[in-house]
Amino acid sequence: MSSLSEHITEYSQRAADLQLKIDCNMHGALHAEIAIVGEAPSHREVQTKLPISGGIGDLIWSPLRKLGMNRNNVYTTHAVKRNVAIVGHARSINAGELQKWQQLLTWELAQLPNLKYILILGDYSLQALLGVKGVTNWRGSVLPITTQVMDVNKKGRLAVSNREYTGVVTYNPLMVLRKPSLEPVLHMDLAKLQKVSQGTWIPHEVEPIINPSPKEAIDWCDKMIDEKIPVAFDIEVISNESACIGLANSTTTGMCINWRNLESNRWSSKDEQDVRRSLGRTLTGDNCRLVAQNGSFDSYYLWYKDKLRVSRVWFDTMLAHHLLYPGLPHGLGFLTTQYTRHPYYKDEGKNWREGGNIDQFWNYNVKDCCLTLAASQRMEEELKAQGLDEFFYSHIMRLQTHLVRMTVGGVLMDTSLKDHVASSVRAEVEVLKRKFQKQCQKLLNDDEVEINPNSPIQLSRMLFTDLHLPSKGKSVDKNSRSFIRNHPRTSRDAKVMLETLDKYATENKFLTTYAEMKLDEDDRIRCEYKQTGVQSAPGRLSSSSVLWGSGTNLQNQPHRAYEMFIADRGYRFAYFDLAQAEARVVAWLAGIGSWIEQFERARVDGSFDAHRALAADMFKMEYAQTPSSDENPDGTPSLRYIAKRCRHGLNYRMQAAKLAEVTGQSLSQATENYNIYHRTTPELKQWWQNTIDEVKATRELWSPLGRRLKFLGRMDENALDSVIAFKPQSTIGDLVASFIYKIEDHRRWPINARVCLNIHDALIALVPKNKAKMCLTIMKEVAEQPIMVNNMPLIIPADMKLSEPDDQGIHRWSTLKDVTL
Repeated sequence: MSSLSEHITEYSQRAADLQLKIDCNMHGALHAEIAIVGEAPSHREVQTKLPISGGIGDLIWSPLRKLGMNRNNVYTTHAVKRNVAIVGHARSINAGELQKWQQLLTWELAQLPNLKYILILGDYSLQALLGVKGVTNWRGSVLPITTQVMDVNKKGRLAVSNREYTGVVTYNPLMVLRKPSLEPVLHMDLAKLQKVSQGTWIPHEVEPIINPSPKEAIDWCDKMIDEKIPVAFDIEVISNESACIGLANSTTTGMCINWRNLESNRWSSKDEQDVRRSLGRTLTGDNCRLVAQNGSFDSYYLWYKDKLRVSRVWFDTMLAHHLLYPGLPHGLGFLTTQYTRHPYYKDEGKNWREGGNIDQFWNYNVKDCCLTLAASQRMEEELKAQGLDEFFYSHIMRLQTHLVRMTVGGVLMDTSLKDHVASSVRAEVEVLKRKFQKQCQKLLNDDEVEINPNSPIQLSRMLFTDLHLPSKGKSVDKNSRSFIRNHPRTSRDAKVMLETLDKYATENKFLTTYAEMKLDEDDRIRCEYKQTGVQSAPGRLSSSSVLWGSGTNLQNQPHRAYEMFIADRGYRFAYFDLAQAEARVVAWLAGIGSWIEQFERARVDGSFDAHRALAADMFKMEYAQTPSSDENPDGTPSLRYIAKRCRHGLNYRMQAAKLAEVTGQSLSQATENYNIYHRTTPELKQWWQNTIDEVKATRELWSPLGRRLKFLGRMDENALDSVIAFKPQSTIGDLVASFIYKIEDHRRWPINARVCLNIHDALIALVPKNKAKMCLTIMKEVAEQPIMVNNMPLIIPADMKLSEPDDQGIHRWSTLKDVTL
């Protein structure tokens, strides 16, 4: 092919033969060594007839030019050369058409005589060139590409020729435009293209050792101990049982100690016991610095299921990456392509089931270990260089061991009461469902209609299409239902139906989420505490069910579920809750003198109410004349409640409309209170501006306790809300989390006492009855240690409680009573 125009002409003819429409043709140098293959042309590319242009082009060419690449020495094209409609967040094209475009792309690239390297942008390009899906997983991978081209040769015979290239996979730039925090990842992937094209890219190879004999497995465990260097470990699970444990102290070689093959166990019971004892010496002693990816799971699983208590994970790659870059993904697939030269491989952990070759699973286990170790070495350097290593080891990794203990310990449940509650609520749910159906039938004038109250689609159709009720969009969530119910155009019958629907939704959620939550065989409820769980407030813990399917989120239990949680025989529950914790941190950060004075007075004088004092300041009243409760005698929100809600919401840039929603006020009332609040505390807006200036100048924020938020995204209004909330929310999250290990490591804390629940700003411990007051004293001592915020000491007082026995002599979460120490 002598010219680009001839190339385009030939391609166009082939596309016409396949009845394919072309909106944007290829461009660039036919003799280029590098090609960029996009997914499909955007509207802008269709207008300009130039691939990889407009906003997409800016994202790609700006960093590539710095690497010495431009339109003059690169060939650009699309896998699909027509504009494809986007459905939801993804493009939609049928498989048959995509196969035709793939056939054409293979031919097209084969006409470039010097082509060696291909930058693959997006999923269609990935499928066309490598036959796999999921660019979010595969991005960052450098992979060999082999294509076969069938064509008619000069003699009129069908000839098949092979072409080989090296592909570098990254996102479709449209995805990066929608999520700007991914732009640094895109740049990282583009830099790989330069290394590949310069011949400096050396792939990371892993040599697995699998199916060892018992002696080989024991010798390997001894080797891990004797060589005294970090050891990465990883377990794999089949049918809710651990299937193997991988160990590696090298980034290229590791062993998978697998108990079985596809058909049966591999060893005798005695051999397996001997190997497990060796694993115990490796994992449960202080012999090895253990490295893991999401080590919390491996640790609690081995402890609960295999009775192997991992002593302590020294380095968790998921937690390290979350500390370094909280806004990025933290899965091992992502870390592998960020920190190593190994391509994406995580599908191998599932694909072996299709062919039945279980050895692929054991190989995958070794890769997990070796690549986790490789990633940890790079991140260890980053933590030191960025001044985060001390915080990582002394807080994050120290905490993980204690959270594992909380997971394994769980909390005992009153199963008889739980079953009774579930039965009672289940009956109430059925009554409400029947009542809701009758009300719907009346409104729709149809005795046969059945509306599923759990179906958003059916509810939306009934409310907005059939009944023409007022709406703010098509949502039928709780806030939308409240808007409809309070709207003057909503009929009385419709309001009654919505009230029933609200009651049904509340009761059904309580039934399915709480009353029917799945317990383990020992009648205990467990949850996994996640240190990476709250993206908007890194440092706060979240919780979920455990990996074998039981348990639930234990941080958001409703009050009527508390009665089901009981202390073990001989134990009581001890509890503390930090008082107005985030608001106090905001006062110190923003330097709000009146708040600081009021909070300090409330701390010293337990009868003084800081929220009541704020209400007095806002509404120009004497403190003694200000309401002391959140409700007026007629049940309406009091001025104290309004001031409290302002403080909790408006500190973080909540607007008047949202304030109206959470307080039940009219928009005009909420707007007036919004303005009063900010006139009373002008320091808040100045603190916001200072925070925004700081993050714009440095692209990062540091909490008073030493956690960093690295800001990778665009500075829009939504992002700024999370920026403002970071310091107070993360400070309290890390502070409460630190109390767990400070309490349990306290020199006087009983060995048979433990923290069992984290409820955001509160902790609950299980303590021996005869040492309950001492334990509560230790908890208070730890909780009320001062921290430095804005160069000022801050002590947050803690409300203390102990459980009292009920009529049956049982200590329950619901029987916690205030205790003054």
